[in-house]
Parts: sequence; structure tokens; C-alpha cells
Amino acid sequence: MLKNGLWNKGMWPRVLATLLLLVTCHVSAVPTDEITQMLKGQQDAWNRGDLDAYMQGYWKSDRLRFVSNGKFRFGWDETLATYKKNYPNKEALGELKFTIKEIKMLSNYAAMVVGRWDLRRQKDAPTGVFTLLVEKIDDNWVITMDHSSD
Repeated sequence: MLKNGLWNKGMWPRVLATLLLLVTCHVSAVPTDEITQMLKGQQDAWNRGDLDAYMQGYWKSDRLRFVSNGKFRFGWDETLATYKKNYPNKEALGELKFTIKEIKMLSNYAAMVVGRWDLRRQKDAPTGVFTLLVEKIDDNWVITMDHSSD
């Protein structure tokens, strides 16, 4: 095949470009799947009433940023304390559903996630939107900045 001209007729650049495209497509699909799974894990933890497990989706750092209801929160501990204050029991937590509208990869280690959150409780059904900065830190995808609103 080599002798009959596959490489001599200029095919090798096309073959190489196709292989590189396949490798690139495969690599870019994996992070979005991992990010989706992390968010699903958060949703499942919330629905079990386990805020400590829910918070595992966030970067455990004082540099975590959370913006909601016109307020800025800084740090993992403050964010967890606020969640526990605002959602003291399973009734307050209700059933959470995330709907991811877009995951935009910013690099191999960062992505922007845009979506909707819906909460169903006996007394109400609040809903809103979110924009997340998700980064791969210590081999785990975690939320480093969360802007959620009604």
C-alpha cells in the first residue's frame, strides 16, 4: 500500500488530520460527561437530604465564590452553613432537579455550565437559573464559582 502511492499521493496529511480530529473529539466529550455526573451526584445527594454530600461538588476552599439573592459568599464553610440555615430539614430541601442547558469547555481544566434548577416542595415550587465555573482540581471536577438566581 505504501509502495502503491497512499503516502506518495498526499494522503498522509488527510489521514493524520482525521486521526487528530477523532482524538480531539473523544477527549472533549469526556470532561462534559464527568461534569454532568458530578452535578447528578449533587442532585441525588440533595434529594436524599444529605447537604454534606451535596457540598462535595463544590471546591473545598476559602476561595470558593457563591452569588445568590444579591449576596456574595466566600468559602466552602460559609456556603455549607448558609445551605444548612436555609434548608434545615428534608421538607425545606424538597426535590431538586437540574437541567443543564450548556457546558462550554474553556480549557482542558475549566468549563462554564449554564442551566436551570427546579425545586418541588409541599408549600411551593421555586425555580431559577445558574451559571457555574467548574474546574478540574486534584483530578476532580468541582464548582469554583456559582451564580444562582430565581
